[in-house]
Amino acid sequence: MDTSALKKVKALFLDMDGVLWTDKKEIGNLHQIFQSIRETGLTVLFGSNNATRTPEEYCEKLASFGVTVKPEQFFTSGIATVFQLHKDFPGRPRVYVFGSPSLKKLLSENNFEVVDENADLVLASLDRDINYDKISRAMIEICEHGAKFYATNTDSTFVTENGWRPGGGVMVRCVETCTGVKPFVIGKPNTVMIQMACETYELQPEEILAVGDRYETDIAGGLNFGAKTALVLSGYETAETAAILSPQPDLICRDLTELVNYFHEL
Repeated sequence: MDTSALKKVKALFLDMDGVLWTDKKEIGNLHQIFQSIRETGLTVLFGSNNATRTPEEYCEKLASFGVTVKPEQFFTSGIATVFQLHKDFPGRPRVYVFGSPSLKKLLSENNFEVVDENADLVLASLDRDINYDKISRAMIEICEHGAKFYATNTDSTFVTENGWRPGGGVMVRCVETCTGVKPFVIGKPNTVMIQMACETYELQPEEILAVGDRYETDIAGGLNFGAKTALVLSGYETAETAAILSPQPDLICRDLTELVNYFHEL
């Protein structure tokens, strides 16, 4: 494997689901993996399409695996949504959230008015309590009240310790189907998250390595931004699917442990 792509890398931009864990089960020994990363001197940043948790909640989850990180290291689709919507809707916009309580909390804490009707925009994301009334309300807001339609991501599935389960894209497509309106999608492969990370930590695209288990989101987002990319086979993609990808990621590794080992060999 050609590791020359790693020589300019100063930071890892890590996806989480399928890279660090499958639901509640860690992939490898995360305490040891992050200790090994610290020894390389790399900055660790996190970028996930999963908007169901706040940065503080992600910190708590990593702490349960013996890993200490800070909220400012996280650039989730929820964080990117706050960034993008403040650009598109100055002031204190009214937003109908088809998503998790954590996403609603994040928006409320960042000068958005989370409402049940008469919204300026509809935001669709993973909602484990999906029902007909929520879909209907989203449709009414978009079709009858002229609300703009946004989505945190369109991932069709995500991995859990019990196997693959429906992702936020299922909720998004429900609303898209009944309204005939396509959303502005904020998460990967859009580059909002990785651009925020680079601006915050003063990194150039070639100095960041986008690491993920899904080509169509994690790797495509890195490629779209001009970053280096590493696909890990610990989640969605397999050796068979990875072999036919085009363009190929800079690196394909069994898991994060193998990837970090390459940095020690530079």
